[in-house]
Amino acid sequence: MSTDKPVAGVAYFTPKDIEPTDEQLAIQTARERTIIVKANAGAAKTTTLALRLAESLQRNVRATDCIALTHTQPACRALTRSLRKMGVADHAVKQLRIQTFEEFCSDVLREMEQVHVPVLAEDEELRGHFWEAVERVENDESERWRDELCMPSIGDSWFVEEFMKMSARLKGTMRDILEREEQSVDPDYAASIGVEYTQLKVYLAYERIRRRENADTPLYRGAMDATYDLARLLHQGETVTELRTWPNKAKVVVVDEMHDLNQAMFKVLMEVLNTTPSFFCGMGDVDQVVLEAAGADAIFMDKAIEAHSNRQVKTYPLTHSYRFSNALAIKARRLADKPYSSNATHDTKVETGTFTTAQECADLVVDAALKWKAQPRAKMHEFAILLRHPWQSVLIENRLLEDSIPYVLEGFESYLMRPEVLFVRGILAVATDNLESLQSKDIREKVLGALLFFSGSKISVEGREGESQAELLAAAVQAVNENPIFLTSFFENQVLRNTDAAMRKKLEAACALARTQTGPAFLDDLLDTLDIRAIISDAYLSKHRRAEALANIEGLKLAAKKFISAFEYFEFLNELEQTQRASRPEKKLLLASIVSVKGWEFDHVVIPHLTQGEFPAPEGTGREERNLLYVGITRARRVLTLLAHAERPSVFMDKMMGKEPRP
Repeated sequence: MSTDKPVAGVAYFTPKDIEPTDEQLAIQTARERTIIVKANAGAAKTTTLALRLAESLQRNVRATDCIALTHTQPACRALTRSLRKMGVADHAVKQLRIQTFEEFCSDVLREMEQVHVPVLAEDEELRGHFWEAVERVENDESERWRDELCMPSIGDSWFVEEFMKMSARLKGTMRDILEREEQSVDPDYAASIGVEYTQLKVYLAYERIRRRENADTPLYRGAMDATYDLARLLHQGETVTELRTWPNKAKVVVVDEMHDLNQAMFKVLMEVLNTTPSFFCGMGDVDQVVLEAAGADAIFMDKAIEAHSNRQVKTYPLTHSYRFSNALAIKARRLADKPYSSNATHDTKVETGTFTTAQECADLVVDAALKWKAQPRAKMHEFAILLRHPWQSVLIENRLLEDSIPYVLEGFESYLMRPEVLFVRGILAVATDNLESLQSKDIREKVLGALLFFSGSKISVEGREGESQAELLAAAVQAVNENPIFLTSFFENQVLRNTDAAMRKKLEAACALARTQTGPAFLDDLLDTLDIRAIISDAYLSKHRRAEALANIEGLKLAAKKFISAFEYFEFLNELEQTQRASRPEKKLLLASIVSVKGWEFDHVVIPHLTQGEFPAPEGTGREERNLLYVGITRARRVLTLLAHAERPSVFMDKMMGKEPRP
């Protein structure tokens, strides 16, 4: 792979409104057949990719012979906007094939299959099929390793979430397809591909259901299933070169955010590059690989193309940031250990603060939000709080609620919507026959699942013995949504009646307490009566999930203490939930995981809890943790606020500030 310093050629296309840098001109006019651009965050990757496409059109390449692949619809729209902004004719932009990998693969599969395959885009739509797979594994009499199975209970939303993540990882890496061959599926094999045995067995059953026992066309496809299905067919030697939608005559192929490629995407991309005479340009930042859990790997920006084709790759740099000024570029350079500078025309302020307790940290975060809000013409949607762990939102959310600051979440749910908190809310609602605190249909549905999960109950309905637990739960959810009063009946006739004696005693005692006691000590007494710690310990197998659930309960207790009783607090929450839904998007700040905002940018970014042992997290690798923080800090345009522990600051703080590591 050649890495000589690039030299700009003669440009045929002159963009409007921008003056390309020497680096951009070199990429725009590159003559090599296959180039990869290694860019820094905020370095106008999309604009540069648009320049490359515009140059191709100016050199008489037909728009219909160009393909641009990205990962998300917002990225597609951003590329389209860049092309129009720099002066590419609207009719030409419309003819360009600008698609996500998933859309591209869906088009190819649609012509191959000649039938419509439903797309279930939301995880909620897939849950019924998941529970069907669970029951299939539970009822498999031929299972040789039954002692190794730890089957989930109906309503276990955490197991479902973990399953969806694991499924995305297996499909992205294609490890089961690439490594199993004729191996038997046993606990040793599951461990060899990094998957828990129960999850693998459920996954294989789930895929058999989805693919209709390996029929020619699947029953449905979820997110990224089209990419996986096409990659699987290509791996099996399926030929698609004669299809009308296959780009066997493509002249230009470009890929944005190439660092996010996984094995399935790369398999499809290599089929394109090996069956077309195309010029290829891939654009990415190797320090922004934070989706390794879904198979993303920077290796696909390195020598992988040369290893799987007869193409020689030339690498080009894209160094300068336009998103933020040198004040932040210096920090990014130190963190990523690579050249970094800024061509931004505005200043970026980097602020730091210290704390000694989690509450102090939350107060500093919300104080910064209030200061931002007080500015003239402040746009709250340009203020983002980026977290390493979801549980770090608990105290921050409590302060935001206390100060009546509307917010939205991305990448995780509010701690108030986690199953253990909804379990408590559900018990209070049914015990007092007061369903006003559960007005939202979404909340009522999740409360039903939480009550079943933590009680360990099964649904039994006379005359419907042949239906699965998932089908019975779906029917119960529909009944509660049509008439909320049904929730009380469900609790009495299903939850209490079908749980074991010890749990029934706890639930009945908690309900009796809720009917007779009030006051500030009530919630503590209720949780003690339930023995909530034991319930959480029994329900969750993961030590990490237990700790997170207990943190959510502690956050609930802290928030409720500021009210006369828990009842008033939950009524306050219900009113607040309605107010939040009514608030305009531009009035809400963002509370998000760092992973979920890749590709986004904000005027003010706050990254709290820079504490050794939290960020970097002990379960992560040094590279992954560094990449996460790199992505986080480079989302900021005008202000970046970093909050570090006064006594145990993250090692990344010294690195960014240019200090020697502490002993």
